[in-house]
Amino acid sequence: MIVTFPYKILVDVNVKNKITDFILDLNIGKKGAIICGGRVKDLIAGEIIEILSDTFDIKLIDQPDTIEENALKDFSSQLKDRDFLIGIGGGRTIDITKYSAYSIGKPWIAFPTILSHDGVVSSRASLSSNGIKISLIAKEPYAIVTDLEVIRKAPYRWLAAGAGDILSNIVSVEDWKIADRAGKEKYNAVIGELAMLPVRAIQLHIDEIKSKTYHGLEILLWSLISSGFAMNIYGSSRPCSGSEHNFSHALDAHHAGALHGEQCALGAIIMSYLQGKDWRNLRDMFKRVGLPTNSKEIGISEEILVKALVMARNIRDRYTILNEVEIDEEKARSILKEVEII
Repeated sequence: MIVTFPYKILVDVNVKNKITDFILDLNIGKKGAIICGGRVKDLIAGEIIEILSDTFDIKLIDQPDTIEENALKDFSSQLKDRDFLIGIGGGRTIDITKYSAYSIGKPWIAFPTILSHDGVVSSRASLSSNGIKISLIAKEPYAIVTDLEVIRKAPYRWLAAGAGDILSNIVSVEDWKIADRAGKEKYNAVIGELAMLPVRAIQLHIDEIKSKTYHGLEILLWSLISSGFAMNIYGSSRPCSGSEHNFSHALDAHHAGALHGEQCALGAIIMSYLQGKDWRNLRDMFKRVGLPTNSKEIGISEEILVKALVMARNIRDRYTILNEVEIDEEKARSILKEVEII
């Protein structure tokens, strides 16, 4: 097994005066491409291009509207002459950049503008194939740049979603233990504990995260990075993605439209109940973070929630609590009522 991590990580309140030297120290070439969306271009990407253009040959590339695997292979072909890529934006931009870098065999730098999920450092990309969300092997970032002031400007909802994605590790780690007891997959206690470490960090610093203090934002950032490390070390998303992620992916298939971390948190409540754990305590923690905990708050209809719960077991071939419970629409509706989601 070969495990790789980011070579360097830059975290500061304002990175503009440091980013040129930071990239020079990486020694990854002089020809780069910044991939971002329109809003991020105005927020910070345009300014970063101006700064880097004094030293590097930098192209600005608008990210595609799709995250379909085949379309991204075509998209990445235009980047082959670049030495490195920089993805500036949210989860979609990060996934597009990491998969593009993987496709052309070039290093890339993650520059997140929101902290909404743990995919920043992961070597997996969440893309779609024929409209269904899939997780594909991609390329972990060679380096990470995080400007805490940029993160602070993002709506709190995105930070809450990031915390929700981390806290749902409680369920995914338990699913891993369930798979071990069923003789389906060995549980690795070291990596399982690594996946739980950021959970404990978030629990200790919820108020600081809600207040958007720089320390709270750093805690959330390092929690997301640590969660990504757990997945990279294990070689799959298993440590941080169980039945609650199955449910989220099923919601995506039904075009539910909520944030990934919000959907995972809602799924974690359901799956914690099915696992026989204290789902009320988990729900109360999500409420404290400021996450939606029922159908009305998350803005997803009862029918879609029911269909997603029925579908969740078959989303992918990974043994979870859903393999030990038969759920039809009637049962799904009963479960959702029991955990007060509908």
